Amino acid sequence: MRILIVGCGRLGSAAAEQLVADGHGVFGLRRSQRPLPDGVIALRGDVAAGRFDLPKRLDAVIYSVAASTRTDEGYRLAYVVGLENVLEALKRDSSNARVLFVSSTGVYGHGDGSEVDESTIPAPMHFTGIRMLEAEAVAKASPFEACALRLSGLYGPSRRVLLDRVRAGEATYPASAEGWMNQLHEEDAARALVHVLGTSALPETLCVSDTRPSPRAEVLTWLAERLGAPRPRAMDTTGPASTKRVRSTALVDTGFRFRYPTYVEGYSSFLPLESS
Repeated sequence: MRILIVGCGRLGSAAAEQLVADGHGVFGLRRSQRPLPDGVIALRGDVAAGRFDLPKRLDAVIYSVAASTRTDEGYRLAYVVGLENVLEALKRDSSNARVLFVSSTGVYGHGDGSEVDESTIPAPMHFTGIRMLEAEAVAKASPFEACALRLSGLYGPSRRVLLDRVRAGEATYPASAEGWMNQLHEEDAARALVHVLGTSALPETLCVSDTRPSPRAEVLTWLAERLGAPRPRAMDTTGPASTKRVRSTALVDTGFRFRYPTYVEGYSSFLPLESS
């Protein structure tokens, strides 16, 4: 297949490496001049500004961008306007292409610890989730076969923010609520994109999160013990909080198997490197 990855950052590049290894022709479109993985044809452009050219006769597009600023306008431009521009350009030469839109479980704003999945009505609490949901609607209203993949929080060897907070003794968990964490190893995230792209029937929506949502206190305590770091602290919190538990049963039903089904396997795979 001829596959374009728009916003070929860490996640897109990891998926691109797998797709190249599988023998596909892969294009990576991004704003920056940073090099792309071997075998990926680099394209430069700004989809939000409409300054880009697409390869002809594409079979699939993975839209996996990052907003330039964490503001409502930044998200609107990156996820809504940028996607609209790409889909409009795609109509000219690639009318049969499949489209994967990388979304977020932030579209769910549930704060009661309930389980959520593809059948749950989204209720975003923040502009980030609101704009993601708007972009999902753009993809689904297009003439293309499209799937919105709602990814939970990514972690892995290249994503160390939580580990740095645990090491520094800055990790906290809410004292008055369970505070569930929904996580996804970055390698499984890339594998899921490649897997879904190859499914015979593309679902409209898929939740992509590991198989075990876990209490935040449990995860942070486990990490602190592994790292020899200070024990995380319980903190009183104010305002609304999302404490949902994401189910990825539908993804598993497509035949996908997690390499790191829980945080224990995931963090254990690289924490020895962190400690050395």
